[in-house]
Amino acid sequence: MTQIHLIPAAACHMAAACALYNEAFPPEERRPWDTIVNPVSAAGPHLYIAADADGRNYGFVTIWTFPKFIYVEHLAVDAAARGAGIGASVLAGIKKLHPKPIALEVEPPHSDNPMAARRIGFYRRCGFDLLDFDYIQPPYAKNLPSVPLFLMATPGAPDPSEIAETLHKEVYDVDI
Repeated sequence: MTQIHLIPAAACHMAAACALYNEAFPPEERRPWDTIVNPVSAAGPHLYIAADADGRNYGFVTIWTFPKFIYVEHLAVDAAARGAGIGASVLAGIKKLHPKPIALEVEPPHSDNPMAARRIGFYRRCGFDLLDFDYIQPPYAKNLPSVPLFLMATPGAPDPSEIAETLHKEVYDVDI
């Protein structure tokens, strides 16, 4: 397995990261790219590139740092590198950078989206639990729909209602 390091994104990473972002996430799950490049608050989002020791990019992650937990907003690995442990290395890197519980959103499994169940399984293997909580991701823009998602978190995370309230207020700028 390739040793992955998380490095803060620089200008030279932006075109490839943006292309992967647009490929990996549907419009309703994407914040405007300029708010990633120019974070909306001190909490985030913070863009990190998943790179090997030679500087080859394998993907990216955007995170938000809150007092009680880290929120992984987006995690994407280049299609050619998927299945090689890169995503797990990224999550391990986040844990090293920020030794707090980690929370994230995932799509519910659907028969028309077999990848959703695989993602949940991946996160479970990485130490995340599926939280028993009805969660709706607010829209990133007025012309986009809300998205019913699941919350997952590592042990020690706050109550799901506190996670949801923090995400709605800080990430999506809405009140519950």
